[in-house]
Amino acid sequence: MKKITQSIYRAAALSIFILQVLTGCNKSVTDNQNEVTSTTITAIRPTSAKSGDTVTVFGKNLPLDKSSVKVTINDKLLNIILQTKDSLEFTVPQGVGSGPVTINASGISFVGPEFTYGWKVIVTTVAGTGEVGNQNGVPGQASFYCPWGIVCDSNGDLYIADTYNRLIRKISAIDNTVYSTPIVVQNFASPYNLTINTNSGSLYVTDFNKDLLKISADGNQSVIFIDNMPLAGIALSTDGHLFIANNTLGTITKIDTNGQNRTDFVSGLQTPRNMFFDPEGSLYVSAYSGSLLAPVVNKIDSAGNVTVVASDKQSQGWEVVMNTSGEFFEADHFSNVIRKIDKNKKSTIIAGSGIADDVDGIGLHASFNGPQGIAIDSKGDLYVTTFNYDNNKGNKVRKIHFE
Repeated sequence: MKKITQSIYRAAALSIFILQVLTGCNKSVTDNQNEVTSTTITAIRPTSAKSGDTVTVFGKNLPLDKSSVKVTINDKLLNIILQTKDSLEFTVPQGVGSGPVTINASGISFVGPEFTYGWKVIVTTVAGTGEVGNQNGVPGQASFYCPWGIVCDSNGDLYIADTYNRLIRKISAIDNTVYSTPIVVQNFASPYNLTINTNSGSLYVTDFNKDLLKISADGNQSVIFIDNMPLAGIALSTDGHLFIANNTLGTITKIDTNGQNRTDFVSGLQTPRNMFFDPEGSLYVSAYSGSLLAPVVNKIDSAGNVTVVASDKQSQGWEVVMNTSGEFFEADHFSNVIRKIDKNKKSTIIAGSGIADDVDGIGLHASFNGPQGIAIDSKGDLYVTTFNYDNNKGNKVRKIHFE
């Protein structure tokens, strides 16, 4: 009987011990979850910094387990150098961009205040002596006469509409050597803007008159479309249709890549200029708005509905491009600067002193002599053509690189 009683006591004690262990485990899990879910990010100091700077994120109940914590800006992982329950210090990586700091712990994300990345804007000259000419060759020898439209292909090569020379110029991505393709068809007056079919290698060039020129990869040239003058911007959609802006009529026309099956797509725009598609297939066109009294960027959906998504009363230019973050860059021709419209619709000068001269340099210490055409490549670098109509200077292709 005594042995039975002892066995019962031992079983009861074991049960109590197991219950305590299980209860303790459940409490630990619950406490950890409560700790994670109560995490808050209260501040970032400084709110603006450059590559290599140290920034501190302040908060409450910040997670301490480095192995299960990721801190990011724009989905780019940050290097944490100090971590406590009240703060995290990280080094700003190059090119991280502006955006909120996000902490992900145990599968739960916490979004903090906005961080502003201080880009280093580096302006250099790709090609052009500055004097009027049509010389091919290396950057120090090549010359242009009113270069305007510019586009990048998938290899990084640049194609430029050299307007007054009636040439299409190619700049090699390898060594910046400049080549020429003369326009041999009759009645084609002044190449203005251009787009490229990256699959076939064909170029499509608008004439600031009434013709659309196709230059195939083998060099064959043909006018595939004629309309009322003057034609301006052109863009190629992913489904293989060309969209052409008429600067005076304020229209956008849709055709196929053979110049056939015309559709009147949009009307009622004011001086539409260059156009481009974003990765989602939406069409954008730079223009002017009489009601806003400002240059604007219009977004146009597949049904032809037009929405103004950005405007800039400070700008005195025509052409615009957009990066993958949804920021717009303007070639401000008469102010001789490059402007950025950020995601908050704020316009700032990122490059150019305002002096009409093509000088390499950093940010506002660089200068431009009549920036007009603008393009962006897959890395986010900008390319700008320059020409000054008062003195025939400029005549260069400039590059803007961000670090």
